[in-house]
Amino acid sequence: MQIKESDPDKRLNQRQNLSFDISLPEQNGKTINISATGVYFEVITDKIDTFAPGEKIPLQISAIDSNKRKLNLSGEGLVIREEIKEFSGAASRLCIAAQFTKKLNLDLGSF
Repeated sequence: MQIKESDPDKRLNQRQNLSFDISLPEQNGKTINISATGVYFEVITDKIDTFAPGEKIPLQISAIDSNKRKLNLSGEGLVIREEIKEFSGAASRLCIAAQFTKKLNLDLGSF
């Protein structure tokens, strides 16, 4: 009997390569991609430990829909992976993969 390896890129939810503003406590960043179950984003921070794998972080993602309404998605994410892209003494550029811990709250605004 031969066991087939599963495809590492096969995911339950398709990622969308979309750049949205993302707000975290005392930090701001940009999403790189997002799916129904998680987000991959970039942040510049001097608080690397905040984004260690296993940490839970509050998230707020802001976007504008085709009707020019501001969409705010808020909730909590569990940090799955962090990658240090640039390191300096003052602040580092990190890419963070976070899984949503539950369905995000949606707030529709308008301009």
